[in-house]
Amino acid sequence: MDMSIFRAYDVRGIYGKNLTDDIMEKIGLSLADLMKRKGRGNNVLVGADIRASSPALLDAFIRGATKGGLNVANAGITSFGVTLFSGWKLKKDVTVYITASHNPPGWNGIKFYDKDCVGYFEEDNKEIGRIVAEGNFVRPDAAGTVETVDMTEEYVNCLSGRFSVEKPVNLVVDCGNGSTCLSAPKVFSSTENIMETVIFDKVDSSFPERGADVEVENLEKMRKKVLECGSAFGAAFDGDGDRVGIADDRGRILNSDQIAFVLAKDIFSGKKGTMIVNVECSMAIERQLGSLGIEIVRIPVGHTFMMQKAKEKGALLGEENALHFVMPKYFPFDDAIVVPLKIAEILSKTGRKLSDIVDEFPIFPKKRVSVDCPDDVKFGVIEKLKEKFGDQYDKVNTLDGVRVDLDDGWVLVRASNTTPIIRITSEAVDEKTRDGFLDKYVKIVEDEIKDK
Repeated sequence: MDMSIFRAYDVRGIYGKNLTDDIMEKIGLSLADLMKRKGRGNNVLVGADIRASSPALLDAFIRGATKGGLNVANAGITSFGVTLFSGWKLKKDVTVYITASHNPPGWNGIKFYDKDCVGYFEEDNKEIGRIVAEGNFVRPDAAGTVETVDMTEEYVNCLSGRFSVEKPVNLVVDCGNGSTCLSAPKVFSSTENIMETVIFDKVDSSFPERGADVEVENLEKMRKKVLECGSAFGAAFDGDGDRVGIADDRGRILNSDQIAFVLAKDIFSGKKGTMIVNVECSMAIERQLGSLGIEIVRIPVGHTFMMQKAKEKGALLGEENALHFVMPKYFPFDDAIVVPLKIAEILSKTGRKLSDIVDEFPIFPKKRVSVDCPDDVKFGVIEKLKEKFGDQYDKVNTLDGVRVDLDDGWVLVRASNTTPIIRITSEAVDEKTRDGFLDKYVKIVEDEIKDK
C-alpha cells in the first residue's frame, strides 16, 4: 500500500490507483480502532463532495466504520460547510468529509475533524495509515448503526439569519461546478438584500469551467462577470467549499491578506481581540492592524493549525494564506461561504466600495523561490539554519521552518513536506530590497546543502 496518501492534514490519493474502495473501508475500520483506543467516543458524521468516486468511497467508509462499531450519521453528497455544520450541531465525536478539495478530478481523499471541528493532525492521520497497513483491526461484539441526515435547510436558515445586510448588495457567486452548488445558491437567495448572479452552479465532477482550485488564473471568468454586471464583488469557491477567492468591484483578485484586512477592520471595530495568521502572511498585517490594539498571533502554515490556535486563543478571526478563513462568531470551522456573507454585511453597513477599503491596505512585494534539496537532507538544513540565524538575528521565528524579521522585510526558509525542495519566501518594502534578501538567503541555503 502507498503510505504517502496519509498526509499531514488529510488522506489524499488517485482513485483506483493508490486510493480504492477497499482501502477506504479499512480507513473506516482504522478510525473506529483509533477512536476506541483514544477514548474519543463512537458517534461520527460523514459527508462527501461531488467527485465521481465519492459515492463509492462514502459507502466503503460507512461499511468499515460500522464494522468497527461506530454509529454513523450519513449526510450524503454535500458541501464541506453542510457536513461540518451537521457534525457540529449534532455534537458528533468526529466529523468526516470525503474530498480531495481542489485537486484534479481523478483524486479523492478524506479529512477527519474532532468534536471541536479541529482537523486531525499528522500524528493521527499517520496512525490511521499504520493501522490500515497492519490490518489488525479490533472488532467489536456488535456492528454500529447507520442513519441518514440532511441538515441543509437548517444550515441555510442559520447562515441567512446571521448577517445583517440592510441595503442591497449585488455580487457574483462562482460555484465552480463543485460541492457548493448544493448549498451556496440557497444561502445567498435566502439572505435578505443580497442579489446574486450565480455562475457554474451545475454539479460536474470534471470541473469543466475553471478547475477546482481558486488560484488567480482560475478566476478570470468570475472577475469579468463582476465587471460586466457592475457587481459590488465576486466570490469563487474551491471544489469542496473551504476556500474562497474574492474579486472587488474593479475586478481585482484579492490576496488572502487583503481579504483578512477587510474582515478585521469590521470585526475588531471598537474592540480588542486576537487574530491568527500564518508565518507567510504579510508584514502589513502587523503594521496596519497591530497598531489598532489587535493581538496578532503567528502560526505554522496549514489551516489545521489555524483552527487549533483560534480555539486555544479565543480568536475573533483566523487567516491562512491559502485562502482559508475562520470567524468563530459564526462557525468554529473554515466554511468559505461565511467570507462573502460578511463582506456583503460590511459593504451594506458602511456604504463603501470594497475597492476603497482594500486600497487602505499596503501591498509589499513578495516572492518565493525553490531550491532542490534531497528529502533526507532538507530538514537537517533547516535545523542548522535555525541555529545559525538564532545567533545572528534578534527576531527569529522557528514555528515553521525559520523566519527572520528584518527592518525592511522578512525571509522565510521552509522545507516542503511533500517534495525534495526548500522554499525561500521574502517580502520587503520594495522589489530591490526583496530581491537582495532572496539572493542572499538562497546562497546561504545552497551552501548549507553542499555542506551536508
